[in-house]
Amino acid sequence: MGGAIGSGMLKPQSLEQMQDVEGQPGSSGFWTLRYYQPLFDIDTIQVLNRIKGSLLPRPRGVFFDLISANPDLWGPFWIATTLIFAMAVTGNLSSYYAYTGPAGGWTYNFNQLTLAGSVIYSYVTLLPLLLWAALRYYEAQKRLVDIICIYGYTLGVFVPVSILCVLPSEPLRWLLVLAGGGVSALFLLSNFHAHLSDCFP
Repeated sequence: MGGAIGSGMLKPQSLEQMQDVEGQPGSSGFWTLRYYQPLFDIDTIQVLNRIKGSLLPRPRGVFFDLISANPDLWGPFWIATTLIFAMAVTGNLSSYYAYTGPAGGWTYNFNQLTLAGSVIYSYVTLLPLLLWAALRYYEAQKRLVDIICIYGYTLGVFVPVSILCVLPSEPLRWLLVLAGGGVSALFLLSNFHAHLSDCFP
């Protein structure tokens, strides 16, 4: 059952290769690292192009077309991880610059790292999983890896936003977060609406 569920996540040519591997004695198929290798088979130029594609205004649905032949989890993982550390560092820097107590009294808040990690990794895994389950219910044929991929890349806009949030201005921080959220939301809506309008007219 695991192999049947996971097989929909891979591109066709990779699936054929995996079926050959699964046919060999002792192979566990869906549970092997080799099964997921195609999802990390991507170079730096492709990742950068996908990041740019998620930030710049594009025709509706273009990003799904960009990743359809070779969706990856490499970019989403590193974007999410970079964002987590950027949020933790800039959050502590903001706290440091705003500190007005006695000298030597400021301490690093490690909880910001764990909180950022929990929020970001949940966003990039649980939300795509819930959306994928809902789309399956409505018989919309979207692969889980495509949805995780697009959710991961849409976080790219928040990396520069989190760095700029170190500036000592609360209204400016909120403006940056809202702007980043708007770009991310428009990107997701334009791509999903273009490909799912047949299911949700």
